[in-house]
Amino acid sequence: MPGRRGGRPTVKGTCMTVDDIIETLANGWSVAEVAENYRVPVEAVYEALRYALETLRRVEVIAVEATC
Repeated sequence: MPGRRGGRPTVKGTCMTVDDIIETLANGWSVAEVAENYRVPVEAVYEALRYALETLRRVEVIAVEATC
């Protein structure tokens, strides 16, 4: 959403971004801890994970041969 957290994807109605959720999970927090500490539904944490997965699946790498 433009104007909120630099346009990064957020949990609807909050300032909690998808990357904030991924970061806390990567640092060892449980889904329940993220939900409780950031006051978002557990389902929102799972939806953020699904969003991140779908975003990664859409990434395409194009190899270009460099000439020097």
